[in-house]
Amino acid sequence: MVSESNEQIVCGKLIRHAHCVGQSNFHLQFTPAFRKKVFLERKVREVCKKQVEMKAKEFGLAAFAIEFAPNHMHVFVGNCRKYDVPEIVHDLKGSSSFITRKECSRELSKYLWGDKFWSAGYFYEAIGNVTSSAIKFYIERQQGKHWTEQELAALKHMDDPRQKTLGDFN
Repeated sequence: MVSESNEQIVCGKLIRHAHCVGQSNFHLQFTPAFRKKVFLERKVREVCKKQVEMKAKEFGLAAFAIEFAPNHMHVFVGNCRKYDVPEIVHDLKGSSSFITRKECSRELSKYLWGDKFWSAGYFYEAIGNVTSSAIKFYIERQQGKHWTEQELAALKHMDDPRQKTLGDFN
């Protein structure tokens, strides 16, 4: 399903469509199988993030933020008015699982086995205009609590300085 509109979607703003005005945003959290720390691997984070962004774009969704802890991923998506949460989750998890397992099989082999990447469950929360800033703040700033000091130091050392942060989108 491809978006019917090419207009730019801005976080926290009402979106005008042909016959309606509003916003439909979700904060989603996905956990790898067995809560393994697969996102310690930079390549796994990069491939997974790229695939989620591509699938969101294909559906006409805006991926406002994607951040990782060692053992889970947060996704803040908008313009979800045409889709229900299980459909969004199914497509984002399904495509990211397939591509990440395909492109990162060596990196994942020490954490996972078989055809499983994500656990069956997920967290979701509908986000309105008032709380969009709070969710962006949480996802960007609070992720440090999920990483040990050693993991966080290594992560900061490895990350590309050209990587965008949520503040870049304001």
